[in-house]
Amino acid sequence: MKKTNAIGSGDKRHFFKTGFRGAPGTFELNDEQLKRLQQTLIEMLKDFVEVFEQEKIFYTLSGGSVLGAIRHGGFIPWDDDIDINMPRKDFEHLKKVFDEKLSDKYVLCGPEFGRGYGMSHVQIKKKGTTYKAFNELTMEDTGIFIDIFVLENTYDNHFKRKIHGYWCLMLGYILTCRKTAQDWEALEPYLSVNEGLKAAFSKKMKIGRLFKWMSLDKVAKRVIYWYSYCDLEESEMVCIPSGRKHYFGEMYKREDMCKSREATFEGMTVRIPKGTETYMKVLYGPDYMQIPPVEDREIHSAVALDFGK
Repeated sequence: MKKTNAIGSGDKRHFFKTGFRGAPGTFELNDEQLKRLQQTLIEMLKDFVEVFEQEKIFYTLSGGSVLGAIRHGGFIPWDDDIDINMPRKDFEHLKKVFDEKLSDKYVLCGPEFGRGYGMSHVQIKKKGTTYKAFNELTMEDTGIFIDIFVLENTYDNHFKRKIHGYWCLMLGYILTCRKTAQDWEALEPYLSVNEGLKAAFSKKMKIGRLFKWMSLDKVAKRVIYWYSYCDLEESEMVCIPSGRKHYFGEMYKREDMCKSREATFEGMTVRIPKGTETYMKVLYGPDYMQIPPVEDREIHSAVALDFGK
C-alpha cells in the first residue's frame, strides 16, 4: 500500500481528520451505516434535549452541527456526529442530574470521571453500542456518542486571561501527548500508511512518556481543574479550551454564545448560538455557507461500529 506524507497541504485539523484513510483494519462508513448512525444520534439528541428543557440546562448545538442546521437543515450530509456547547455552570448541573435522568441508557464520559477517558471534552455515550475510532482504542467506554464542549469563563483582565490561557494550552497539549503515549501500542499499527501522521503522533508519544509518572486520569483531572478555574459568571468573554481552535482561537463574547435562537435540525427544533454568524466565521471562515469540494471534506475512519439491539 502506498504511503503518503500529507502534512504540507491543508490545515492540521484536516490532516488529522483524513490521515488515517486507508489504514489497515479501518473502514469508512457506507451510506446505509451513515444514515443509521445519524438516526441514532438524532434519537439520542431528543433524549438529551428533553432533559435539558426539564432541568433548564442551557445548551446550543456546536461546530459542524450548527453549520449543518443553517446550511442543510440538519446533518452535513457526510457528517457522522452531533456536537453541543454548554456553559460550565449548566454542565455542573447536568452532572448532578445525569444518573437520575439518563444513566439507564447512557454513560457520561469526561476528563474528571476517570476510566481512562483522557480527552478534554465531554461525551455522552449510548450503552450497548460501539463506535470505535482512534481516540477510543484503549477506552473502557466506546459507545456511539454525542460530544459536549464546555464554555468556560475567562478573565476580562488581559494579563490574567493570558496566564490562564497559556496554562490551559500547555496542559491540554500534555494531555494529548500523555494519551498518545498510553495508546501507542494500539495506535501504531494504524499509522503505517501515512508517514507524516506517524511522525506527528510519534512526537506526541515521546513527550507523553515524560509524564508517565502521572496517570492519564490524573493528568485529565488537572486539565479540567485549570480549564474551569475562572469562576467569573459575568465576564464579557467565554472560551472553549477543548474546542478545535483551543483557548485563544475560540474566544467569544458571552452575549453571542450564552444566548440562543431556534433552528431546525432534521425536523427537530434545537438551539443554536445567538452569534451564529460570528461563530461560524471563526471556525470555518467567511465562506462557511459554501459546500466544500469532495477532496476537502472531513473523512472519519472507524475501527468498529455496532448499533446494538
